[in-house]
Amino acid sequence: MKQLVLAILIMGSSAFADGFKIGLGGHCPVGYVMAGKQVFGDPKFSSEYQGTTYYNSSAEAKAMFDKEPSKFVEAVKYKGFCATGLAMGKQLESDPGVFSRVDGKIYFFSSAEAKAMFDKDTKKYIGMADKEWNKISKK
Repeated sequence: MKQLVLAILIMGSSAFADGFKIGLGGHCPVGYVMAGKQVFGDPKFSSEYQGTTYYNSSAEAKAMFDKEPSKFVEAVKYKGFCATGLAMGKQLESDPGVFSRVDGKIYFFSSAEAKAMFDKDTKKYIGMADKEWNKISKK
């Protein structure tokens, strides 16, 4: 069963994780955190934070981000990697349109199936993903 779930997660993955120094795959962090929506960012409203460039959707979003960048960056869990994948010990890229907001935090997923699994028991998957992320981030 675990193999089937991992296959589903991997098949649904797309380029999103923070590997190219463009945060959130070029989507607006303010849109995710403040509105709970996937909003495309615009390079003309870009902001730099901790060596990563973030594209905001407007001058207003850029001003909000620039005022408090950590608020938006820290709200996105696991640098955008699939939360369900991490819970299973895998670093999988996510689809920027597939996410959940839980307690003000944004969790991304590689597929709708991965999101559905997470949404059935958020506490369990967050705990498992946090444990795995702590191992990864210490390396």
